Amino acid sequence: MKAAIVYEPLGNENLKIEDIEDPEARNGQVLIEVKKAGLNPVDYNTINGKIVYKLNPLPHIPGTEVYGTVAEDSENFKKGERVVVYNRVFDGTCEQCISGNEHLCVNGGIWGVVSNGGYAQKVVVPEKNVFRLPHSVSDEMAASIGVAALTSFRALRLGGCSPGKSVLVFGASGNTGMFSVQIASMMGCEVYAVSRKDWIEEFGATEVFEADKIPESMKFDVVINPLGTLFWKDSLKHLSVRGSLVTFGVFTGREGTLDIAEMYTGERKIIGSTGGTRLDLRDLLEFMKTHDLRVKIAREFKITDMQEALKFYNQNHEGRILISMRGS
Repeated sequence: MKAAIVYEPLGNENLKIEDIEDPEARNGQVLIEVKKAGLNPVDYNTINGKIVYKLNPLPHIPGTEVYGTVAEDSENFKKGERVVVYNRVFDGTCEQCISGNEHLCVNGGIWGVVSNGGYAQKVVVPEKNVFRLPHSVSDEMAASIGVAALTSFRALRLGGCSPGKSVLVFGASGNTGMFSVQIASMMGCEVYAVSRKDWIEEFGATEVFEADKIPESMKFDVVINPLGTLFWKDSLKHLSVRGSLVTFGVFTGREGTLDIAEMYTGERKIIGSTGGTRLDLRDLLEFMKTHDLRVKIAREFKITDMQEALKFYNQNHEGRILISMRGS
C-alpha cells in the first residue's frame, strides 16, 4: 500500500510517498481501507515538527482525520461498513479516562501524532476508536468529522449553546468555523460570523461581519475563538455578562491579556477546549442523522500529490483540503 512518511529533520521536503506492507489487524482491532483524510493545521504542524507532542514513531505516518470502510470482518464490524476514526490514543486507566475524558489521557495523545496515523491506504486501529457513519453522510463530510466538526461540536457544548443564545464565531469560514456556524445554528442559536467571506451566511449565519466592523455595542452569550491572539481582545470585548469565551486554537499567537475585574464582576468564563470525547463523537454522529451538515471543499489531492497539497495549504484558499487515498 502507499503511505505518506515524514523523516527527520521534519519538514515538508522530507515527506515521502512510499510503498509499504499492508498492516494486519489483531484481536480487538479493525483494518480500515482509508478513503479520504483531512489536511488540518495539526497535520501540517506535525509534518513540520511544530506541535507540542513528541512524534512517535519516527519516521512517522501523519494524518489525524480519516474516513474509510472496514476492510475485513472483526468482532464488532463487518467488511464494507463506512466508519470514522476517533483520533485519540488513550489507555482507559488514568483519572481522565475513567471520568470519560479520554481525549485528555495523561498517558496518551493524538492519533497520527503520538502514533502513526491515517495518511495511508490502510490503517489498523482499536475497535474502541471506530464509529459507524450515518448512511446520509457524504464522503467529503465523513472526512471532516474527526477533527473539524468534532472540535466545533464540543466547543459549542462547553460554551453552553442552547436555543435562543447568541453566538459569535471568529474564523467562521475556516477549517472549524464553518461547522461552528452550522452546528450552533442547528442548536437554535442566533449565530454571527466573523469573516470576509459572504458564503458563510449560507451555512446558517444570521449576519456576517468583518473583524473590524462588529458593532461596538453587540455582546454575545458565547464567543468562539479558534485563532488566538489576533482576535483575543475583540473576543473579550464582545462577551456578554455571564458569557463564555471558548478557545481552541493559536494560529495567530498563543498569548493574550485580560481585565481580571471585567471577568469576575460579570461572571464571564474563559473555557479551553480540545478535540472531543468518544461520547461527543457518538452524539455528533447522532446529531448528523437529523441535521445535514455541509462542508466546503477547496481542493482534493491524491496521496501521491501530497507535496502539491502542502504547498496549496499555504496559499489563500476557501474551504477544506482533503487527501484521497487513491493511487496515481
